[in-house]
Amino acid sequence: MRLRSRPRKYVRYSASVQTDNGAGDGTLFDLSATGCRMQSTIPLAPGSYLALHIEAPETESPVAVEVSVVRWHKDNQFGIEFLRYAEGVREQVSDLIEGREAPAISNQPVQTELALSAIAG
Repeated sequence: MRLRSRPRKYVRYSASVQTDNGAGDGTLFDLSATGCRMQSTIPLAPGSYLALHIEAPETESPVAVEVSVVRWHKDNQFGIEFLRYAEGVREQVSDLIEGREAPAISNQPVQTELALSAIAG
C-alpha cells in the first residue's frame, strides 16, 4: 500500500471544472496541497487536464487551480493532481488544509488561447 506524501483534510466544497471539452460542477473531498478527490457526473478520463475552481466557505472568492490532471477515475469519483497554481493559491490551499483563515486573493480569470492539454506539459 502506498502512503500519502502530504496531509489531507476531509472537506465538502462545491467546485467547478473547465476542460478542453466543456465545463461542469462537482463536489471536492480529501483536499491536500497537491490534489484532491472529486465527485462529479462530468466524464473525465485519467490524463485529462482541467482548470479547477474551489468554492470554499472560508474564502471570499473561488480558489483557482490553473492546471490539474486526472490521475484516476472510479464510478463518479476522480483523483486530481494540482499541477499549476495562480500566484498565492498554493498558500491559500495550505491554509484551508491547516484550518487557518485563507487570505483573500484576486482570482482573475486566466485568459489564454491555448488548450489545457497544450499548456500542461
